[in-house]
Amino acid sequence: MDTETLIAQIEAGAFDSSLGKVKAAIDLRMSASRKTRTLNDYHVGEKVVFNELTATRYMVGQQATIVSKKLKKVVVRLETPKGRFAHTRLDGEVQSALVTAPIEILDLV
Repeated sequence: MDTETLIAQIEAGAFDSSLGKVKAAIDLRMSASRKTRTLNDYHVGEKVVFNELTATRYMVGQQATIVSKKLKKVVVRLETPKGRFAHTRLDGEVQSALVTAPIEILDLV
């Protein structure tokens, strides 16, 4: 079964009686996956999302795009900037500040 089919079935309610088990399995796999990831798994241009390990709580779930890499971290630009990471330009457009983050708090989308 491919990923899209599985997601469609979950969204349609095919696994409603087992959602707790599905969530537990996903959480376990996410935890294991995070422990094995390295900086080489992240590439410029890829989409990431801030996970629950993020100390800045309002950033959890925020999507971003990797714009560069440093020695042990990545630099991202937020899709929908907020808080201290949102900067308003002179023309009124809200722009994302560049955010340097450790890979432990970013999940690949």
